[in-house]
Amino acid sequence: MKKTYSFDYLSGKDWSFVLIKNGEIRYKSKAERLKPLIFCIKKHRKEMHGATVFDKIVGRAAAMLLAHAKVKEAWTPIISQDAKKYLKKNKIKIEFRKEVKNIMNQEGDDLCPMEKLSRKLGEKTIKYLLNH
Repeated sequence: MKKTYSFDYLSGKDWSFVLIKNGEIRYKSKAERLKPLIFCIKKHRKEMHGATVFDKIVGRAAAMLLAHAKVKEAWTPIISQDAKKYLKKNKIKIEFRKEVKNIMNQEGDDLCPMEKLSRKLGEKTIKYLLNH
C-alpha cells in the first residue's frame, strides 16, 4: 500500500526538497538553495513529469525550473509573488503557507542572487542553471 504524503508531513521534516511520484518519495535532499532541484532535474527528469515536489522556498528561478520539469504540483512553505504567477501561468497547482514579495539573500538586505539572475536572463535562466 502506498503512503499518502501531505504538505504538513513534509514541512515537519528537515528535508529541503522532496520528489513524490505515484505516492512514493523518489528523491529527497537536505541540500540548500537550488542544488537539490537542479540535481533532481538532471538525474530524475522523467520522474518529475506529473509529480509533486516539496521545496522549502520557491522563488522565480525555482518556479522556472519546476515548470521546465513539468511537475504537476508544488508545495512550499514560502513562495515569492513572481514564482506564484509563473507557476499559475504554467498550470502547476501550488500549495503554500506564506507569500512574500521577493526571496531575499541570507543577510536579508538584497534580493536572492537567483532571483536577480532569473530577472536578468528571463527564460535563459533555465539553460544557464542546468549547465553550470
